[in-house]
Amino acid sequence: MAQLIENIINQDLVGYIRKEKLEARLRSIFRYDIRVRHVNERFVFDAPRIITRDEIDDLREIDRV
Repeated sequence: MAQLIENIINQDLVGYIRKEKLEARLRSIFRYDIRVRHVNERFVFDAPRIITRDEIDDLREIDRV
């Protein structure tokens, strides 16, 4: 099995991304389930490569006034 790389999504995005949507996006990218953990106000997961901000930026849910 290929070596996995730890990905950490920092606090500036975590508050705006739902864990379920992130897991679904990772499943879409890698074609298998990847478990996402919430650790110290960050999302942490192991994947075959580092995920770019562009790949997840559209998952952000920002309330517009």
